Amino acid sequence: MDETLNRRAKRKRPNFTVETKQNLVEQTFEAGASVSLVARRNGVNTNLLFRWRRQYLQGVFGVPCPEHAAAASKPDASTTVLLPVSVVAEPSEVTPMTGDTNSLPDNVCEIEFERARVRISGEVSPALLRLLIRELAR
Repeated sequence: MDETLNRRAKRKRPNFTVETKQNLVEQTFEAGASVSLVARRNGVNTNLLFRWRRQYLQGVFGVPCPEHAAAASKPDASTTVLLPVSVVAEPSEVTPMTGDTNSLPDNVCEIEFERARVRISGEVSPALLRLLIRELAR
């Protein structure tokens, strides 16, 4: 038990200066910077660096740079990808699909699963179809 206490006493937490914290946080706001990589390069826990970022933006380390505060308040539009989606009402009466392939217009593929039905129109790659079938079959 004394050995455990001695080990704990030898491993003190580092006490970072306000300037060091501010410098590391400002590195995370540089274009293309990764909080994880900045933390790893400087031997700091990533969660700690995220806490320092929040404190920095709250003004704990002094007045934050206006560009950094603006960058933190806006989501990064370059990483956000939105896809168009349309929701259509389910017909009141479902008719079973027959072997008649003329019932669907050209370039339309309909796949029916236990929980969902997918109708795809237009040119669709085989890779996309495989992905859809795999995901919906789960």
